[in-house]
Amino acid sequence: MLNSLKGLALFIVALVCRLPFLWAGYGKEFDAWSNALNARVISETGVYEVSRLPGHPLQEILLSLLYPLNHSYFVYNFLSALITALAVWAFYEILKLHRIPKAWYWALSFNFIPVFFIAGTYTIDYNFALAFILLAYRSLLLRQYALAGLFIGLATGFRISSLGFALPFALMLGWRNWRPILQMGSVAVLISALAYSLPFSEYGLAFLDFHKPPFPGWASVLYKLGLGILGLPLLLYFLISIPGFFRQKAQHFSPDHLKALNLPLFLIVVIAMQLAVFMRLPFKAEFFIPAVPFILLFWATYSPESRARWVAYMSLFSLLFFGFDYKDEWRGATPALGSIEFEAGGKTIYCSPLQGPLLIDQGKRMVRSQTVERSISALQNEAPALVIAGWYWPELVFKYPESQHIIDHYSSEEELDSARAAGLRILYLPEIGQQNVLMEGHSKAVEWGEALLEP
Repeated sequence: MLNSLKGLALFIVALVCRLPFLWAGYGKEFDAWSNALNARVISETGVYEVSRLPGHPLQEILLSLLYPLNHSYFVYNFLSALITALAVWAFYEILKLHRIPKAWYWALSFNFIPVFFIAGTYTIDYNFALAFILLAYRSLLLRQYALAGLFIGLATGFRISSLGFALPFALMLGWRNWRPILQMGSVAVLISALAYSLPFSEYGLAFLDFHKPPFPGWASVLYKLGLGILGLPLLLYFLISIPGFFRQKAQHFSPDHLKALNLPLFLIVVIAMQLAVFMRLPFKAEFFIPAVPFILLFWATYSPESRARWVAYMSLFSLLFFGFDYKDEWRGATPALGSIEFEAGGKTIYCSPLQGPLLIDQGKRMVRSQTVERSISALQNEAPALVIAGWYWPELVFKYPESQHIIDHYSSEEELDSARAAGLRILYLPEIGQQNVLMEGHSKAVEWGEALLEP
């Protein structure tokens, strides 16, 4: 597959530049530690269960098979780095097939986009799904319809929303090309059905339940769609470039079999669909990752050749400098010297010119793990208790398997009533008392419980 020196160089660059960042735990996300914990459970019991609904069966099975061989932070995170490098290569091939000038620089830009780069350094499924979507689109460009369907199915096995890409692909083919659509669609549905036969066999149609926490607020949503994805320098450069979309003539090539929908309109459809998916659960910038290469492809079609190099520079600059985070001694990175602080939404936010999103992510991962390790030390001196762990739950359970305590994610009124009746102390990890109020709709954890750690 890696049949060109430039493509091979991109693959190697994308892989090697992530290697130093694969050691800080499985990631800062609840879902990353949940993936590792779920892999241990499946490996030890031999019974499939989802890491979180609706299931991510291909990743869950992959990690569980690897668990008894090697489940170190580096090995699990290396899988993400490897698939991310493949995604960068696939995007480069797509750019070449569309005859985009300076394709190598546009692909390099994609590699360094903060949200995508960081997702390739921890144990999560985002870039697995995206890599197979990009391979599917490359196959579509090459008239390899069954292969495109296979890759869509594999992407869906990692993230169920990936199946939606079959629609814009079909629109690009046009309904008169019903045979290729049928070929691609039937393979995609078959592979997807096989993947989700695992959660279906365990949970029935209940596996389609999508957890939906309270809406995070529009300021948070807009932050995630802008700074959370591109970082400050690249976002500013993108905004400056927008007027050029209306002045610059699109420069691209599309093969004859994909002209039912022209490329710019196809890209708008893909981006709009992904925006709709994101807005249903707008809790993480990472949920918009599937749109990122298509936004970049749209940008490339309306840009002069000279811009490609600058986009690559700005992408790297955004990864390494001018990162944003909120100050939090339990989960937040430590601000570097020269950080600018301001208040927003009841939190102290900082912009650190000398820390980009990458270093802030590394700091958050380490601080969060330190909080969990402090919690374990404190719990070892406690009599059996009900411990409400919230977003620390999978890491705490993973690192403290022999606990004498009942470790709960969040606790309902009934669970707290039972714990109190049994004479158990109720403890909660930092910030989780109030979070339990939001998630469960009652204040008994705060009224009856105690904070495990003090500032």
